[in-house]
Amino acid sequence: MKHKIVKGEMMKDIVVTGMGVLSTAGFTLDDYWHNLYDGKVTYGMIDEFKSNPNYRIKIGSKIKTSKWNTNVPEDILSTYGKAACYAVSTTLKAIHHAKIDLNQVNNKRVGVVIGTTMGEIEVEEQITKFVCQNKSIDNRLYQQYQTFNIVKAVAEAVGAKGYMFAVPAACAAGNYAVAISKQLLEWDYADMIITGGVDVFSKVAFAGFQRLLSLATDFCRPFDKNRKGLVVGEGCGIVILEKEKQRKNQKVFGRIVGSGLSSNAYHMTAPHIHGEGELLAMKKAMMNTGLSLKDIDYISAHGTGTKANDKIEAKVIKEMFKGHNLPPVSSIKSVLGHSMGAASTLELIACLLMIQRRTILPTMNYQSKDEDCDIDVVANKPRKQNLKYVMSNSFAFGGQTSSLVIGV
Repeated sequence: MKHKIVKGEMMKDIVVTGMGVLSTAGFTLDDYWHNLYDGKVTYGMIDEFKSNPNYRIKIGSKIKTSKWNTNVPEDILSTYGKAACYAVSTTLKAIHHAKIDLNQVNNKRVGVVIGTTMGEIEVEEQITKFVCQNKSIDNRLYQQYQTFNIVKAVAEAVGAKGYMFAVPAACAAGNYAVAISKQLLEWDYADMIITGGVDVFSKVAFAGFQRLLSLATDFCRPFDKNRKGLVVGEGCGIVILEKEKQRKNQKVFGRIVGSGLSSNAYHMTAPHIHGEGELLAMKKAMMNTGLSLKDIDYISAHGTGTKANDKIEAKVIKEMFKGHNLPPVSSIKSVLGHSMGAASTLELIACLLMIQRRTILPTMNYQSKDEDCDIDVVANKPRKQNLKYVMSNSFAFGGQTSSLVIGV
């Protein structure tokens, strides 16, 4: 098989044919869009931490209803952990959105590639609790704990028997999964790939960010001068990727035009001081697209609301577009919180919806300009704008950086 792609050749035929979301901003695409459009903050006090003196910050973005699981088969719910069930629920919605009849596809050519930061962390936390209490542990918990179960459960739910990968790439995991899926399709290793990212709310992550002093005290304020940090969240985003030429009169919601992955291994939690990995990922995403920088109409920022991340991301955006007009930038984490491994796919879906609806979603809670973040932040209200090509960044701990170019 030929794997070579000629530099400058525009790879436009990898298309998104279905989307599914599970988030604090909604379980349907319409609810998700309207909550983001209205700037409705979907995080707040976590009840279980409210009176716990061990937590300095008690704000998080957590799904508080079990209504998300109504479309998940009972045998999946009883067999797998919550992260796997999140992924199954969201996948089934994406399949429905794509109007795919699973009985009419070659299941050996259907792949599953899903990214995650914490895997089945809720199961691990249950096991740890029982160990600390010196209680016996149900063997089913050990079986549920395996991260690959996330992919296995999705494959079982839809009958997929193609290539399968669980991608543990921290908070860039969703973008990594999409990039890998794009490559598999271009290599003709699959006809359809179910891909995205998932994470459930984690006490481990919540406590870890407490120790790093990286949590917002009230609101997530990306790029704002007085930003204090991020808000830990959860969720799942799934997209169906196919080759456009293999579609038969079915709707296409956008294209994955370019993808760029990099790793600078500079520091476990801090971005590189010059943003080397971030800049390289953005440059790689533009390679082979056939586009110039003037074609990028908007950037969906990683935009966590932490001092270091936002400063470096703004720096590399300015460096990347030096000599060109800076595209407008926004971060939906201001509304959604940071859903870890799910974040980049939820942002990809938001980008596709923005392109369709010719509207840039806002960065909420923005009050004061930071001279270190001298970029065009779309602040506090949506901005009407025709969008043809957009860039979506996701920069993770350990220097795992990623960027996608998405188009019509």
